[in-house]
Amino acid sequence: MSREQQPNLYALGDKFRGFWTPKVGHIWKRVLLSAALFTLAAHGFLFTNEFFSHDSISYFTYATGSVPFYISIGRFVIPAYEWLKGAVAAPWLIGLLFLLWTALSSFLLVRLFQIRSVGGQILTSGLVCTNLALTLTGATYIYCMDEYAFALLACVLAVYCFTKGRWWSMAGLVSLVASLSVYQPYFTVAASLCLLLLLRRAAKGESAGHVIASAIRYLGLLAAGFVVYFGAWTLLCTVSGVAKRRVEESVLGGLNLGKLLDLIVHANVSYVKELFDGSGILGHLLPVVHVLLLVILFWRLGKILLDQSMQMGGRVLLLLLACLIPTAFRSAEILLAGSATELMTFAGELLYLLVIVALESDEGGREREYPVRMAAMFLLCCVLWQHVVYANQVYMKKELEHQATLTLASRVIDRVELLEGYIPGETPVAFVGRLDDNSYLNHGREAFSNIQRTVGLWKDYGATYNMGRYLTDYLNYPLLWDTETDFSQWTEVQEMPAFPAADSIAMVDGTVVVKLSSCGRNEVE
Repeated sequence: MSREQQPNLYALGDKFRGFWTPKVGHIWKRVLLSAALFTLAAHGFLFTNEFFSHDSISYFTYATGSVPFYISIGRFVIPAYEWLKGAVAAPWLIGLLFLLWTALSSFLLVRLFQIRSVGGQILTSGLVCTNLALTLTGATYIYCMDEYAFALLACVLAVYCFTKGRWWSMAGLVSLVASLSVYQPYFTVAASLCLLLLLRRAAKGESAGHVIASAIRYLGLLAAGFVVYFGAWTLLCTVSGVAKRRVEESVLGGLNLGKLLDLIVHANVSYVKELFDGSGILGHLLPVVHVLLLVILFWRLGKILLDQSMQMGGRVLLLLLACLIPTAFRSAEILLAGSATELMTFAGELLYLLVIVALESDEGGREREYPVRMAAMFLLCCVLWQHVVYANQVYMKKELEHQATLTLASRVIDRVELLEGYIPGETPVAFVGRLDDNSYLNHGREAFSNIQRTVGLWKDYGATYNMGRYLTDYLNYPLLWDTETDFSQWTEVQEMPAFPAADSIAMVDGTVVVKLSSCGRNEVE
């Protein structure tokens, strides 16, 4: 057929060629290369080794019965995603997928905020790939690190489509629902990006009416996306006969106005405190870096507000939007009614993206702002360096846990098999307490005291939970694991010492009881 006979096909090709210009191609190559380098620097050790712990113990081979569980917690796209990438959590493959999704996210962010400078593009890519929330995800849940990166890409794509308007907004809604269906907390990233876009438009002098209209539109699209997602989740639970779980942990579980206001205040206060926390790799140097970055942002804000060409309504709106930044960046804590973890704090580091965007001024002001730009780039490089060092120290800590747990698991097996009457795979075995609660073994390493950020990462000799899963799922030991009987309340067991004492493993009423610690928490499946 001639070109005239295929107008729609050629028009589509022309549109693509109009979008993918040589300049855009250079941006993509630059972002992809920098993403590869920063991913290798920060997460290379993780993706070229295997040290499963926490839920990764039981999910490094994806359980075939996990579909109802994922439906129940509203992450119903994950089973399809895992089916596509295979049934084993292979770190190298996860790393490649992680690189692809984070590079695409960085590329979209560069395009979304029109970041023209080479340094800004490289830093955007690096800060996305090394975000501490992703590092903590890799340290605890390696099997879903690429999934969370995919959720991030989906929410960034959703916002990108929202800015295009018209039918693009429908594609954005689909993308937002996909992100929520993989990992709900990244919804806060989409909301925060919308706020930054509004800030950018207000700072460029766009009329307050237009900015407010856009804000209403963004809010409507975000709300519509959440409603569609919640409806799809409800429908799937109804059809499959699965009850929703964890709803009570969010605002959906019911909050009064007073509680909501308390959460908002707490979120703002905790965000500010975190900016001035000196317990990181850089110590008290990081709060200094944050102070200097905030000075640059306030300087840039003041410069915009003093511009005589800006209308008063625009100035007031810009200030109001700026005041919403801490609330947006900590909105996960609000939406989850105070139960958010550090795994959900990706949006908090969008502050660094805001610095990059704020200094992407018009061509005429670049030369005058050059010293400030270079200072900001240096400060962001300090942050990026901290992220790389932090990631490597966290992964080394987890590797030490892994090796120690292998040794302890072997010792437990040896002592169980020495018990008279024990038959592997036939004699039931029960665990009382948890290895990572053993006060004798988990005394703390001084060298890692400056990376304590989240629970479940910092036990010395016990890969957080649990020993039973380590023996069965990881070491493939034929263990008949009794998870039903609560032996912790038995007098005979309460009198037993904790592992590694001589009598910490004993035959009790035909069951081998392994007392891992003296506390009441028991091993569970």
